[in-house]
Amino acid sequence: MDNKKKLTIVLAVFAVVCVFAVLVFSGVLDSVIHPGEEQTTDAEGFAGGSDYSADVLASADNSLPYLKTDMEHIFYTMSTTGEVNFFALDENTFFPVEATGTYDVSVTMSERKVSTTVTYYEEDGVISGYGLYTGSTDEFDLYPYAFFRLTNFGSRYEDASEGTCMLLVDTTADDFYSNDKIFEEPFVFDTEDSSASRHLSEANRTVGLNGAKRADYSMVNDAAIDGSFTHQIFFSGRQYAEDDERVDLLRSGGSGNNTDNINLAKDVLGYWADQSEDGVTYITTDDNGNVIVEKLNEDSDETSVIKTFDGVKREDILVSDDCIYVLTTNSVYDISDDKEVKLTFGGADKFRADMFECDGDRIFVRGYSESKYAVAVVAEKATGSVTAVYSDEIFRSVVNPIFSGDSLLVTVQDGNNFRYYIF
Repeated sequence: MDNKKKLTIVLAVFAVVCVFAVLVFSGVLDSVIHPGEEQTTDAEGFAGGSDYSADVLASADNSLPYLKTDMEHIFYTMSTTGEVNFFALDENTFFPVEATGTYDVSVTMSERKVSTTVTYYEEDGVISGYGLYTGSTDEFDLYPYAFFRLTNFGSRYEDASEGTCMLLVDTTADDFYSNDKIFEEPFVFDTEDSSASRHLSEANRTVGLNGAKRADYSMVNDAAIDGSFTHQIFFSGRQYAEDDERVDLLRSGGSGNNTDNINLAKDVLGYWADQSEDGVTYITTDDNGNVIVEKLNEDSDETSVIKTFDGVKREDILVSDDCIYVLTTNSVYDISDDKEVKLTFGGADKFRADMFECDGDRIFVRGYSESKYAVAVVAEKATGSVTAVYSDEIFRSVVNPIFSGDSLLVTVQDGNNFRYYIF
């Protein structure tokens, strides 16, 4: 197992296989659409009847997949040599846009300096930058790969200062085309002098099996960054063996020999948490193994249960953004407003999801009917209203489904080649 914890219940794994056809819903099923050449008419309950052409707004071959930035209309590509390019999506067409600039950055990890050039795009105070470091092919190299991301602090984070942003490092090469990376190394980056200082203390950080300091010691992702308020929330497997999938929820601050060690909750479910003035909310399980949403009052150190999913175990949920998808009921629970909606569509009783992406007001769910026919569902987050269901061979190798405006962007990978579709 990789030395960085990757809980399957929380990660919307983007480099996945996905088959789809479009079903148009207007409260009930109206029609079936098959976008690919190979029809899946045997997918009972999802496909059949007359054949239709897909409502594909645009499609084209592309050498690299388009990946999300912190701006909805701006995308980036990165080659395996670290070349970064930015694009704007307008009227279903990608147009190259000039990068704002570059930074030469260096960070120290396990007493070793790792350096690269970060190419960034900045607009209205929002910055998105990316860089790649590749070391030697020596099997004893501590860091043969490091992906760098430059981004703003969370909008609510009180300790952010003018002229600084976050520099995040992910050392897991399998994450290269993922839009939901788990970063093991957060730094504070000064845009004036291009210096980087550690954001979370390394005090008492132990050495892992590969000789580098443990990568699961302090981890953040978009949810942790956006969900932090007075202190930085992060996750750590420091109390467990490296091959253990469990992580605890911690926040920065504290004192003593091991700073940044204020443990808010043990054995949480995945990399989601939200901090507010009245406490920290997270996902965990009760004594019976049921999934629960719990809130900790940091002043009184008392916890309260917000939601209990009776009979739902940790393997029965997927988490994305601030939503939980319950596999056994095809329902979506919005943690931010304590509201649960059920997705209703033909053949749902035969559907078992394995990928869930919540992005703004919409959700994307991928799964299988009777463990054979791949099906992807698009729905409204607030109501659970299903707007489309996809089932076709062209989506058997989808990389990173992305919502942009009113469109759904998917990139299909075939070997080293990519093709994008906009719906």
